[in-house]
Amino acid sequence: MLLARYIAEHFFKAAGIALAVLLSLFSFLALAEALESVGEGSFTTADAISVVLLTTPARFLDLLPVTTLLGSVLGLGLLANHHELTAMRAAGLSAARLARTLAAIAAALVAVAIALQFVVIPAAERKAQEFRARTLEQTARGGAEFWSRHDQRVIRVGEVAFGRIPRDIEIYEMGPANHLVHVLLAVRADIESAHRWLLHDVEERVIDGDTVSGRHLESLPWPSFLSPDQISTLVSPAHALSPIDLYRYLRETAGSGLDTREHQVRFWHQVSLPLTLFGMTLLGLPLVAGAVRARSTGLRTIIGGAIGIAFYLFERITGQLALLLDLDPAFTALVPALLVMTAALLGIRRLR
Repeated sequence: MLLARYIAEHFFKAAGIALAVLLSLFSFLALAEALESVGEGSFTTADAISVVLLTTPARFLDLLPVTTLLGSVLGLGLLANHHELTAMRAAGLSAARLARTLAAIAAALVAVAIALQFVVIPAAERKAQEFRARTLEQTARGGAEFWSRHDQRVIRVGEVAFGRIPRDIEIYEMGPANHLVHVLLAVRADIESAHRWLLHDVEERVIDGDTVSGRHLESLPWPSFLSPDQISTLVSPAHALSPIDLYRYLRETAGSGLDTREHQVRFWHQVSLPLTLFGMTLLGLPLVAGAVRARSTGLRTIIGGAIGIAFYLFERITGQLALLLDLDPAFTALVPALLVMTAALLGIRRLR
């Protein structure tokens, strides 16, 4: 137990330093991008900082596999440099027991990742969308509601189910004298493109002076006036959705004809993350304990960073290939994680 705590302490210290450096760098780049929008609409510098802070959990999650590997390589490497790892092995601490200790650390990281995926990131992204909406004229996002106006047309969206499906929709059109002439009330809508929605369960009302006529339609195409930027403040990007929301969205839109490949890839990427974290944590053991000669901390950092970056790029490439070549999203998402896990287990087996 004491050895496990000692190893975990070194792991988290090393991972914390790596995470602080990488997260600071990527957050600075995000801030520079957000500051470019200052002055648009009512968007201020404080809003830009708020957006960066609110999107930090998502960056943390993206960087977690790389920092996990660095924490494992550098943490165990520090023990190896002081010959503590050699002493542990000489005292009878087997590679399997070391692997179990690292697996327990990985389990703790998986718990953190799940909390971020299911709770923290979706809530933070919704709040960030409210700040982003301030860059747009005649557009407001407050809580679940979304309002926007363009010329004589106004749209209100009561809520967005699963972060992607607008519901409780009201669309008003004014005449030349700002009198209400046309109303559309829809239960929900499919966003087929930035400028085309398909409304479902629609009540249409036409107002002509004192006369009001209406009809009910199962579905109705609607030429949206919302810009891509406005759409981005209405619906959540795939990376900001929890696995359960992604699953429900994919189930809800199955057979609708909508292109959901990006969301399928993201769903399976989130599903594969626990396996990735276990693989990255365990991979540090053969990289350090399997070295014949002592390696400097700098060299270990380079090796760990290179492997982490290679994995990050490989994971992104397989995801893009799934979109471009219409490959199975589950296969392309699980392959990188399975390769890392296999390499880690084979490396540990050679240590016995």
